Amino acid sequence: MTNDIDMPQTMKIDLGEIFEDLPELPDFVDSIRRAPARHFNLNQKETELALKNALRYIPEKWHRTLAPEFMEELLSRGRIYGYRFRPQGHIKGKPIGN
Repeated sequence: MTNDIDMPQTMKIDLGEIFEDLPELPDFVDSIRRAPARHFNLNQKETELALKNALRYIPEKWHRTLAPEFMEELLSRGRIYGYRFRPQGHIKGKPIGN
């Protein structure tokens, strides 16, 4: 069981430990069911904060590549999803009890 002292370590995400190299950007597949696109409605300060928040999970060596990509997602989808890191294949939720 996790205690309050261990909690900061369990909440730490480092994609550099998961991916040795930056994954290739996959083609956007229209047939995948997604939430409806949202409209971009952030001001400049909020946009900078959104990008900064998304990039904090990314190793610095990938920032120059991913910042424009995340900005494009933000402008076209209204949110930053990080499609490059989406697992390949069909994603399916499973019941908790089984």
